[in-house]
Amino acid sequence: MQRRCRIIRALLLCVMLGMTFLPAARADSPTGLLPLSVIKSGQVQYAMLRGRPVYGYLSQPADARGVQPGVILIHMWWGLNQHMRDLAVQLSRRGYVVLAVDLYNGRTTRDPQVAARLMDIANQNPGALLSNLEQAVAYMNVTQNVNRLGVIGWSIGGQWAFKIASDLPQAFDALAVFYAAPYTEPSQLAPLRMPILAFFGGRDPFVPLAVVDKFQWAAGLASARVTIHIYPHAKAAFDDPDSTAYDVHDAQDAWRQLHAFLAHYLKGNTRLSKASG
Repeated sequence: MQRRCRIIRALLLCVMLGMTFLPAARADSPTGLLPLSVIKSGQVQYAMLRGRPVYGYLSQPADARGVQPGVILIHMWWGLNQHMRDLAVQLSRRGYVVLAVDLYNGRTTRDPQVAARLMDIANQNPGALLSNLEQAVAYMNVTQNVNRLGVIGWSIGGQWAFKIASDLPQAFDALAVFYAAPYTEPSQLAPLRMPILAFFGGRDPFVPLAVVDKFQWAAGLASARVTIHIYPHAKAAFDDPDSTAYDVHDAQDAWRQLHAFLAHYLKGNTRLSKASG
């Protein structure tokens, strides 16, 4: 009942915030990629926490009409930086309404020590983070009028992608995570009835392969629909061009797998390739 009340309050809030953007149009061009000239992107208010507005980055085709598939992006520990905005634009060029949320109240960094502090500060109030994401879901459903919704998270954002998908399993049609500490108990995965796509690096010290194995074991016991891709030589942030761990081959392969996954479950027009790893 408390969860239902939170959802209702979030929906009402989104109506009060008003419609800043039109809903996006499906992009089915021969290449599946819209030119940048037809993409509309910018800052939007999608939530209120303790009386203060929360802003994210919304990207979508500018001449959008009708209900369309949507995606919520949850940033890694650097915050809602330019890389995350670029990812939002890239996805919107494939016909999605994309909202990149902000868990750090506008703060970003490339200093690992500062990032760790920002992450710790945010995690000290998990209720506020969950409300942030619940309101993001309501914003996409009400203000953007999406018909299907996916969520993607990187690192700490991936952990919160698991949490919001557990909190509102009926809200999501797809869940994807990149090098995030996964659930490792069947009871944690049981509520997640949406398909899950997970990417891991074989040399990631934060999420060792033993943890990935336990995730796969738990998913099997919970009958969760999980597809796991392991890049043997990759570390965390292998898909971040600003990271020393960046690997262009692995990043491009993961991006192709992600596109196929989203198209299959949010648009229903692409078959998912067989998992590797």
